[in-house]
Amino acid sequence: GVGGGLFDYNRENFFFDKEQQLKREFQAQKVRVTQFGLYREDVRDLMDLTVAKMENYLIVNAFQLGFCITLYTQGRPEGDHSPQWIHFLYAMTTASALFYTL
Repeated sequence: GVGGGLFDYNRENFFFDKEQQLKREFQAQKVRVTQFGLYREDVRDLMDLTVAKMENYLIVNAFQLGFCITLYTQGRPEGDHSPQWIHFLYAMTTASALFYTL
């Protein structure tokens, strides 16, 4: 009678609620997996950006190193036309630039 109908009604609602709860949990888990996939992609993009920047810096540093070596070997002040302290400052600044580039 009435008790059986009420039990069946509550039973149907209970199973419907449990099915909806299960779907909600699965959807939340799917969203979390997708979110962490996006985090991994962001980290991968940042690492690629860093590598690309380092490749550009490597090219510029190779040019600077070549300029320092050329300046150190061929650009030094000639003879006795300048005081000794200028030769010392020239050697120190060129060596500093060379070691900074390395």
